[in-house]
Amino acid sequence: MGIVVSKNGGASWTSIKICNQTGSQSTVAAIAPNNANILYVGGVNSDWKALIYKGTNGGANWTAITNGILNQPQAIAVDPQDSNIAYIATYDAVWRSSNGGGAWTKCAFASNAWGFKALAVNKNNPNQVFVGCGGGVFYSQDRGLTWTDVTEGLSVPDVTQLYFNSANSTLYVGTEGSGLWKRTF
Repeated sequence: MGIVVSKNGGASWTSIKICNQTGSQSTVAAIAPNNANILYVGGVNSDWKALIYKGTNGGANWTAITNGILNQPQAIAVDPQDSNIAYIATYDAVWRSSNGGGAWTKCAFASNAWGFKALAVNKNNPNQVFVGCGGGVFYSQDRGLTWTDVTEGLSVPDVTQLYFNSANSTLYVGTEGSGLWKRTF
């Protein structure tokens, strides 16, 4: 399992090996917005079980932080002000850590939340966290501790991508088969 990084805008690339597990592969990654030396990478082993690692020193050192997460990571987001707060979306759950991946807590959602695929955090107000899933969009105002369904208005609520533009407080939502939507918060 590994990643490829560029430190010069893509002019050259360097491979970084994360672990030696045969058949493992990386599927998602995130860089801590407040500290580019901290990386979170998720993937799977040859049995399609989750592998999650935290890199420090720009990826020179890696620590396994899977800690009870079983299914393939679909998305990772890191709090823009506190790199110890991270979120991982797997198809069946969203997990939150407040200690850099030392422990993960499963977030509670309504029964219509399933198929988690996307995460976004407002960089100007990290209390605002968004999750996209097969059941729509869910919104937290307390760094992922509680969630509200804000799907109303989406014609097809199968959300595959999220991007939050902090400059204009607009959430952009990519859906499966229903195009791109936006909502201002």
